[in-house]
Amino acid sequence: MTHTLIRIQGEQEGDITVFHACTSTTRMAVTWGGILMTFWSTQAVQSVLEAFAAARALTAPLMRRIPAPPTPPLEPFAVQTIALDWTRGVSYAVLAREELARDRTRTLRWIDLHCGPCTWQILDQEGYASALELLRRAHRTAVHVFADGSTHSDDPTLDDYRPRQ
Repeated sequence: MTHTLIRIQGEQEGDITVFHACTSTTRMAVTWGGILMTFWSTQAVQSVLEAFAAARALTAPLMRRIPAPPTPPLEPFAVQTIALDWTRGVSYAVLAREELARDRTRTLRWIDLHCGPCTWQILDQEGYASALELLRRAHRTAVHVFADGSTHSDDPTLDDYRPRQ
């Protein structure tokens, strides 16, 4: 698989785990729903956070919250998972999208965030805000555990952030 599509809607929760902190083999795993992202540097975390921060200006037309799809009555024995390894900074593109619903009664709006090997489809404001907060926590953690933390400590979600050239 060379490219995948990940949809974000509703409250996003995740877990951050660090392995071998402050060594040359440090890695940080962010488990987020059916996504396992492994970061190998602060630069990688900062660039993914920067990509999400770039989408902020386009979130106003999105619905506030789309209800999560119904879950099966019994816990599934297998869950679809995607694993992404972020080894360095990633380039990205942000696009506001819209199309007429199948029933032609309303316009559907979302944001496509093309980011390396995946495209994130941000469907609602709640999903965006909670995903951004999870990535901010990951960035704050990365600054303290990776060797390049001091070089990439600037928070891309702040108004005074300037991307490195």
